[in-house]
Amino acid sequence: MATPKRDNLRAARALVDAALQGDAHACASHGIALRTLQNYRKLLNTDEELARFYAELSRTVTTQNWANELNLTLTVAIRKQGEMIRGIEGSSADTISAVTGAIKALSEIAITRDVLGAGEVNDAGDGDAD
Repeated sequence: MATPKRDNLRAARALVDAALQGDAHACASHGIALRTLQNYRKLLNTDEELARFYAELSRTVTTQNWANELNLTLTVAIRKQGEMIRGIEGSSADTISAVTGAIKALSEIAITRDVLGAGEVNDAGDGDAD
């Protein structure tokens, strides 16, 4: 009887989950034994397809997580700067300079979003980046 071919994409997903959330979580999520996960790890050195799937999924997940974190951080920074600008009183040279600096920083943030492809922020204004 022939041994069924391993599903390398499923194995790669389990390995990425293990790297991000730990072996126990990955095993439970994917319905595999710890020994199976350990075998998948060993196969990364010899199975080119598994290694390629793992590298692609890792890169995708890392990029997505980084972009999500960046979006949240930028949203918080924009809100904080808005609060600071609204709290400024008067029109002294220092005040004008502070507002101009904030506008410049916000413009740079907008450019950064565009360059990184983060796109629009769908934010309900509830304190959490959506």
